[in-house]
Amino acid sequence: MSRTHAPLALLVALTLALAGCGGVDKRGHKSDTAHSPTAAFASEEEALAAAVAVYDHFTRTSDLIAQEGGRDADRLSMTASGPLLEQSVEGFGRWLDQGWRQIGSRSFHDATLQQLSKDGVVIYLCEDISQVDVVDANGTSVVDANRSDSNYLQVGFETADDGLLRVSSRDRWDARSC
Repeated sequence: MSRTHAPLALLVALTLALAGCGGVDKRGHKSDTAHSPTAAFASEEEALAAAVAVYDHFTRTSDLIAQEGGRDADRLSMTASGPLLEQSVEGFGRWLDQGWRQIGSRSFHDATLQQLSKDGVVIYLCEDISQVDVVDANGTSVVDANRSDSNYLQVGFETADDGLLRVSSRDRWDARSC
């Protein structure tokens, strides 16, 4: 992978892998606790709303960590799990080493339910990174100017050991921009 594509790949993995501590209940409503929704849903609409709320918390937390140059990446453990969490924390460690930080924030839209099971949820969404740049310690962008500003993602959520829904995978599922 070329040097100019490494930041984009990491951005795609972290922002295609990025605030408060308050969680949401299983209907996707904000709660005063630091809990995410459980995977026991009364309907597909409820499952989608909960997954969207968890993903929103995940992206806000990830963006904040990236804006802070990768510090305290373990904060993602409230909303992510498994290999995605491990890769994200490791990736942010490289941000610290490189002196990178993010400017701006991601957004997403058009979330649709792909799968609902007793073990979790899978959704499709369009993630927009058009307002995001990654800069080095000198303030110089390290993002390839030809990057795609939006990406279709398939996002998986699993019920963690504590019974809470967490983001467990994020994969690009369509090469087109959305």
